[in-house]
Order: sequence, then C-alpha cells, then structure tokens
Amino acid sequence: MLKVVVTESPAIGFSGSMSLSSPAGRTGNPGLGYGPHSQIPHTARKHGLPVFEVVRRSAPRSPLMRLRLTALTTCTAIVLAAVVAPTATAATVSSVPKVLFVDMDGMRWDKMQQAGTPNLSAVGATGQFGPAYIQDNAIAGTNSGPGHSNMFTGVWPDKHNVLDNSFNGYRKSQYPDFITRAEGLKPELSTFTTLDWTPLNTYLIDRPDVKLQQDGANQQITDRQSTDAALEMLGEHDPDLMMVYLHDVDATGHALGSDSPDYLDAIRRVDAKFGELVAAVKARATYRNERWLIVAATDHGQTGFGHGGDQHTSRQGWILAAGPGIPTTATLRREWRQVDIMPTVYRHLGLPIDPAWGLDGVPIGARSNDPFDTVPATSGVVDEAPKPEGVGGWTTALPTAWTRVDKTPAGSGVTEYRGWRLMSGEFWTTSQEGQGRGSFVRGRDVIAVADPDEWNDKGDPAAGGALFDSALTTPWVPLRKASGVQVDYLSHYKQVAAGPPQDAEVVAEFDNGVKRVLWTASAADGAKFDISKAMHLTTAVPTGATQVRVTWHLTAGNNGYWAIDAPKVAAG
Repeated sequence: MLKVVVTESPAIGFSGSMSLSSPAGRTGNPGLGYGPHSQIPHTARKHGLPVFEVVRRSAPRSPLMRLRLTALTTCTAIVLAAVVAPTATAATVSSVPKVLFVDMDGMRWDKMQQAGTPNLSAVGATGQFGPAYIQDNAIAGTNSGPGHSNMFTGVWPDKHNVLDNSFNGYRKSQYPDFITRAEGLKPELSTFTTLDWTPLNTYLIDRPDVKLQQDGANQQITDRQSTDAALEMLGEHDPDLMMVYLHDVDATGHALGSDSPDYLDAIRRVDAKFGELVAAVKARATYRNERWLIVAATDHGQTGFGHGGDQHTSRQGWILAAGPGIPTTATLRREWRQVDIMPTVYRHLGLPIDPAWGLDGVPIGARSNDPFDTVPATSGVVDEAPKPEGVGGWTTALPTAWTRVDKTPAGSGVTEYRGWRLMSGEFWTTSQEGQGRGSFVRGRDVIAVADPDEWNDKGDPAAGGALFDSALTTPWVPLRKASGVQVDYLSHYKQVAAGPPQDAEVVAEFDNGVKRVLWTASAADGAKFDISKAMHLTTAVPTGATQVRVTWHLTAGNNGYWAIDAPKVAAG
C-alpha cells in the first residue's frame, strides 16, 4: 500500500511523507528495500512533473519513508503511485520487453571458474557468457570509475573521460548513463537502480524513477538490502529496466585478497543472490507475457588485494547476456565488451540508437563481418612465455585472398611475431603488459598484429642490423566505375622516439600500376601513439583503373608495434 501524506509548508507550500507497506512475511527491507541502513536519493520526472527526493535514515526498522519535496502537486502524487504501481495482470500485458542488469563489482572470470557459479552458469548456458577484457592504463586505469562508466555509457574512457574513481572530467552531457537516456527516449519506462557505492549515484547514474543508495555495516549487508529491494520490486511492482549492484566480491578482494578462499566464498554469495533475482523474474505473475533480457557483468578484475594496473587479472572482466535473439555461446563465440551492454539493452527495449552518440559497442549476439574473424587463431606459444589460460592463440593463416609479404629474416626473433600475424587481442596483450597493447579496446576477436618490439625479444636480431619487414594486403576490390576509394579500419599504432627505426605506410594499389600512399608514420619524426583509433582514408580512382587493393606495411628495428582490425575497402 502506498500512502502519501501532504501537509502545508510555509517555505514551499507543501511537505510530505510516504510509507510503503511491507509484504506479509518478508524478512528483508520493507517498502522496496528502504530498510534501516538505506539512504535513498530518489528522483521522479514522469511526464515532466517536479522532481522530488526520498531520504531514508538509519532508524529502527520501519516501513516509513520520509520525503523532502521541492514541489508536490496532486499530479505528482499520482505519478508517485504510478512509479510503484502493483504488477499488471497478465490480461493487460502482451510480450513486454524488460531488462534486469546485475553489476557485480570486482569479480574475476578465472576465480568464478574455481568457485563455481551454478546460477550464472545456468543462465549463461542459454545465451552469451565469457571474458570481456577492459582497457589498460594507456587509456585509463582498471578502476571502478572507468569500468562502470564503460558499461553505463556505451563508450570507452577516451570518450566519456572517466579516468579514475574521482569522475573528474566526466562528459556527462555528451555521454549520460543509459538508464537516464532511456527515460528521455521513452518516459513511460519504469526504471529502478539500487547500490551502495556512493560515487555511482553521485556522478554517474542520474535520473531513474527509483534510485536507491544502500548504507550498512559491510557489503554483505548492503548486497542483501539491494537484493531484497529488487526482489520486492519484481514481486510487487512492474519495472521495465532494473540495475542491481553487488559489492561483496570487490570488498572481499580488497580486504582479504583475490587469491583467498574468502574471495571464492564471496563469489558464491553473489551468485546465489543472482539466482534469487532470476527466480523472482520467473515467478512474476506476468512472466509468460514478458520478454526478459538478463545481463550481468563486472567493472574490472583483481590482482592480489587490488586493481588499477595493467595486469591480465585486473583487466579480466566478463559479460553474461541471455534473452530473446541472443544465440548461445555454443553457436556463436565472440569477445564482448563492457560497451556492448547499452546497445544490447536498447535493442531489446526497442529504443533507437542515434549514430551521433558515437557508441563504441554492438548488440551482444551480433555476428562479425570482419574478415580477420573468419580465421581461427588457435596456435599456442612457441617462443613466447607461457600464457594465462583462455587467452586465445595466433596463426600465420590469412582470410581468403589476402596476401602477406614477409622480408623479416627467416628464423629470426620470436616466431609468433615474425611478420604480420593474426591473433586474439589478449594473446597479444599478455606478451608484454604495461606497454599499452591492452588499450586496443575497439579491436576484438581476431586482430592483425605487427610487433617488432616483441619480435626482437629473442636473440636481439635488430642489434645485428636485422629489420622487421612485413606487408599485409587485401584482395582486389572491383571499382565498378566508382570515382573514389574509402579505406576504413581500426588502428593501434605506437612508435618510440628517434633511435631504432620504424616506418609505416598504408598504400592503395590500382590494377593500372598506380600506387597512392594514404598514410605514413616514421620514428624519425618522434614518438607517436594512436590508441584504438578509427581510421578513414580516401583517394580518387585514377583513369583506367578497375580494381584496387590496400597494403599495411611496417619496417622497423626494436621499436614499437601496429595492430589493425575490421578493415574495409569500398568503392564509392
């Protein structure tokens, strides 16, 4: 039962308090989880009505909540009732899309395998479930601020500009959280968030309908409060988009270490709460007339007692997504990213995505059209040091009709890097952490890598005058009487200052013998680092040409590296 009490206030005309009844027999927080340890900033702006804030203090357990209202009208009270209206009957709902997103802080993928996560694994088996690596310090630290911002904005830190937990510089107006943006696109959505890490509410999450800030003695308590709040919302009301944040695993890792048995126990506790939430979704009276998307993810991994560095275990996140239209991992295996969560949610809810937003993600379950992804990169290490389990592999194979010319001396240097090679991004990154390889975040699945720095790590061939020299070339592309050529690809290019040589170029070659250099870089010009950059190059078609092909050519000593992905050559 919802009760809104309105009394006259000399300051603003009205003041008020509100209470919500607790369901019979519930032992958790009464009234949507507004328990004795919750402080609840709450905003409502349905239909453009005035904003109000709910504040819950740590008082003896009671279903009462207190409201501070900047303005309260009869219409606002009606909207309040609508926000927490009882669940609609099955007869009034027809295949309604709904989303549950569970954000599990600091939960390492490899430790999940050790702990056992029966609830996550059961849902994951019906959709996509696997590692989702995040950036290294070339863009931002592996901290909660950047990680959560990646998930909530759909872009990487070089766009949203959250570089640490201070959120200083966050470009909020340009990249708002996906829940607030969804409210703007479809104000009738009923949205709900609950969490205990204050900066998320202070800086990142703006205006869901129900915005809970839990406050307790430890993260096990606040996770229980958030779970109970979400269970009540699912059981008694009709949410469309929910976010539940669970903090226990991260806190345990910081206090006791991510290699401790306690960390595994925390993973099991969080998995159990996830199971409660999924069970509550399925127990809804209207479940058969609803289409639920279940998403779960973490903001970062952990190494020892913390995170923030470039280590594989700190960058090791993961994503689960299951629901209509999402194939199982058994039928489609790809690398998903934190930035994919927003477009996945929007696709499910039928919300439009404006290209002007510049999102970096793709809907989870989308199939790749990248030629590199047609080639299995499964070879293990030869000269490289042993790799962490599950990072993928490499290959000398190429996509159909692609060619490579290697002039790097045969048998020299590290086998895996003796020329352009296809490999997984994490196989490459773990070759040498701390040098920015892990920030090729827009590359995914199988990428092409030319890495003279790694090549030189065996035997130092560059010291004897040997050079890394390799060229990777597309198939011939018909021009069909076009007047121009467009070359698009993702590039992660690094050269150090003058010293060891390094020269790179992108060349368009036409079948009439004309060659055009579209892009160049040289260590002779100083240091350069293009981080995960989308490249768009163009040139005119020379007279008499009917076909074109494009080459990426790198010549270097012991200098930097170059990785590319998603190449596309088009006539137009």
